[in-house]
Parts: sequence; C-alpha cells; structure tokens
Amino acid sequence: MPAYSGKFQYLDESGGTVSQGPCQVNFDAERCIVTPASGTPLAFDLGDIDHAVPGEWDLQLVLYTGRTVQLRQFGAAFGRMTEELLAAWRDRTIQCLLLEDMEEVARFNAMVGQSPSEIRLYKTNLAVLPQGGAPFQWRLAEVSSVRFDSYTYNVTLEAGPEKLVVSKLAKKTEEFRGALDETLDALHTHSADLLHQAFPFLNPDQLQRLVTAMPEGRSVTIAALAAIHPKLPDALIARAVDEPLKPYFDALRARCNGGGLMAGFKFIWDDEKEQAADEAGEEQPDKVPLFFWFFFPLGSVVAWEATTGSGRATYFFRLAPGQKVEDAVATLTRGLALVNFRREPVYLPDDSLEQQPRFHRYAIGCRKLPDLRALRSAFVGRGIHSTIENWTAQVETMLKDNPPGRR
Repeated sequence: MPAYSGKFQYLDESGGTVSQGPCQVNFDAERCIVTPASGTPLAFDLGDIDHAVPGEWDLQLVLYTGRTVQLRQFGAAFGRMTEELLAAWRDRTIQCLLLEDMEEVARFNAMVGQSPSEIRLYKTNLAVLPQGGAPFQWRLAEVSSVRFDSYTYNVTLEAGPEKLVVSKLAKKTEEFRGALDETLDALHTHSADLLHQAFPFLNPDQLQRLVTAMPEGRSVTIAALAAIHPKLPDALIARAVDEPLKPYFDALRARCNGGGLMAGFKFIWDDEKEQAADEAGEEQPDKVPLFFWFFFPLGSVVAWEATTGSGRATYFFRLAPGQKVEDAVATLTRGLALVNFRREPVYLPDDSLEQQPRFHRYAIGCRKLPDLRALRSAFVGRGIHSTIENWTAQVETMLKDNPPGRR
C-alpha cells in the first residue's frame, strides 16, 4: 500500500471544515486511508468516491455522503500520487459498476459532455469514468446509432432518447471510431450468427427482423416474434427451455395464459460455458451458446424465469402503480443485464450487501446504477426449484401476498 505525506482538509456537505492538517495517505486496490498527524484516521472504499477532481496542486475526492476529502501540499510526489490514486479509483469503480468480468477492448481519454473522462470499451458495454462527474455504463446492445461530425470531430452515440457525446479525442478519434464500430459490428454479427443457428428456418429478411426486434440483453413479446414467423414462438420455447426447467415454465405459462409473455437472451461467453459444463458435469458441443429467459405477467407481479442452464429459482417483481408490463420488463431487463444476470445482487438483503466484504461492491453498485436500484426495489421474492410441489406452494404464497389489485 503506497504512502504519501501532505495535508488534507475534510469538508462537510456545505463546504465547512470538519478537520484538517498534516496527514499520511495510504491506498490499495479497494481502500483509501487518510491518517492525520493527530486524530482519528479517515478510511473509505474507493468505490465510495462519486467524483474525483484533480487540480494542479490539489485533488478533491467527493464521497457519496456529500462530504469531500481535499488533498494538497504533497510536494514532488503529488503527480505520482494523483495518477496512482485515480487509476485505483477507476479500477475499483469498474468493479462497482459490475464490469470487472467483462472482456475489455480498448481505453481512451476524451471529453464526455464537459468532463475529461476515461472511456473503457468492452465487448458488450461502454464505461465512462469522468473527472468531476458520476461514472456510468451503457450496454452496447442499447445503442441505436453512432454519428460522427466531421466539423466538430464529435462522436455521438444514441440509445433511445439518451445521447452520449464524445469529443477531443485528438489523434485517437479514428482509433475510437474504428474500435467502436468494430465492436458493434462484432456484437451484431455474433447475434445474427447465433440466432441463425438457433432458428435456421428463418429466411434472411426474417432473421434480420429478429435481430432488430430482439437484440442481445433485451426482452420482447412473444406476439412480436410471431409477427416475424408464426413458428418462431414454439421454436424459441423448444430451444430455450431446458428439460429440467420445463415443469416450472409450463406452470407459469398456464397462469398467465400466454398473454403478455416476453422473452430475451444473452450470449454465453467462453468462461461461462466452462462454468456451465462443470455444473452439468458434461459438455454439450451442439448447444448454441445462448442464455434465454422469460417474463410472465401475473397480475400485480411479473415472474422472471431463466430457462437455460442451471436456473435455480423463479424471481418475482412487483409492478409500480399504473406501470405498463412492457415498460416494467424493460427496466427489469436492464437491471438484470447490468449485473450480467447474477442472482446475488437481486435477492440478497441490504445487510448482506453492506456488511459482507465480498458483496460490498454490489451495495456500491446500487448507489451508482439506478436500474439496479429499481430492480432490487421491485423484487418481492423467489420460488426455489427444489420440487414442483414445494415451488408451487411458494408461488401461491407469493401471489397471495401480492394480489392483482395491489399495484
């Protein structure tokens, strides 16, 4: 853990001084400790830093509490300390944005909006780590267009109503555009290839419509799939629902009478294939590497069932008053996709996330990711896939506690 000596000032939410004076600063990959020459040390997770604002002679670390740690007068070591601390903060932030297991493609320094930022491009995501702003991530599957302005040299990404303007890449502009275009093309090509393998009866036009309607990481209605090809819903269910999970799927489908049923998929990457094979105890070389799920509207709640691989439970989420099912499912899908469909960030209680070190990055992620907060807020419980009888009893209790009129 590197140690640097200088001075600090700890400011409250209104800018008033709480404490100040000479100090020693130590930090590692997760934590930072500011130890005054006399007084109690101030320790915090690097993920607790919402904004990091480097100046010429000082570094401001704005914490999620609204308080600020200001570091200054570190002499000739200030530049090195700032560089190392910011690098550690960015890496820890990536962990808290739940991107640490994604495959990174490239990094760039640019302006995003009005903030100097580091951009990290992954195979399926884009992370923005600004100075003086809140870090965030986008899923590339949500990007609908990428435009380049040859006059301003701005690159603009659009995802629905949201825009992301990247500028001042200097000589890296072409490299950024090329890496982004190549990554998006690879994502779309991979999606088209795997969907063609899964549904070979679709003609090219129909496959193109499917890729557009159901991109990786998004949910779509079964009715929309039927409009592409009448055999597609049944083919999807046959392909997507593994035999051990079929009783649970059939029971949920009967409860919603097929109305409003929605489905989606994500890629299964190489490390996930190995994990799935280990859990199953065998290899499935002819299995198309796609992970499927379904959403079942059940009155005031929707049930989410992962029907591929080792799904161990059905998850239930409450609809907000007046909320349309498709809008709710879109928000829930974004939340699940942000955590790469891990289950622990969904069902673990707040105390577990906050108090257990191995889950603490999920607690920080909830502060930084609105869709993850919405996902956990909507979660009402789960039915464990032990036996169909025990599962049915759990579902009955869940629906009884959340009757159709409660929205």
